[in-house]
Amino acid sequence: MGNQQAILSDLDIQELKESTPLSEGELKKLEQRYQTLDKSPEATDGIPYDKMVLLPELRGNELCSHVVAANLDGRSGRVYAKQFVQIFGILSPKANPDEKKEFLFEIFNIYGTNVLMHDEMYRIYKTLFDRTISDDHILALTYRALNHKALKKKGEITKEEFLQLIPDHEIVNRMSVELL
Repeated sequence: MGNQQAILSDLDIQELKESTPLSEGELKKLEQRYQTLDKSPEATDGIPYDKMVLLPELRGNELCSHVVAANLDGRSGRVYAKQFVQIFGILSPKANPDEKKEFLFEIFNIYGTNVLMHDEMYRIYKTLFDRTISDDHILALTYRALNHKALKKKGEITKEEFLQLIPDHEIVNRMSVELL
């Protein structure tokens, strides 16, 4: 890393190597990128949500703002180095499609019931299609998904059913960004 001080501990690097599909080189590159964005003396102030969602890689992707929000520090509302890497880990094209789907499920499992119901499914479709189709069409998609013949119980989509309903190529396409 040249003259720059390491921000992530060796333990953090090891954990991120195991929990993300990123190589050690990509981890170091992200650590450097984080340090250029967090200009505090030891890069400890964190990056605010507003600044994160404006990064070129994330801008314009309707799901990225939700991924960032899910990785904010609970107390400060900022993204720190480890979370920064985790964000790009789940958004990596190398990330497993099922892991992406599970992460998406957790983001939209707002009420913590481990099933997605009307409000949660509507939010997913609204996030994905707000600029392209009307609210009436979004409601129709929501109704159709919640009444799909493959569901064990109409009106509820379990995590397992959610994983089956979304094609791998669709989640990879919508939830992947390339590092610039």
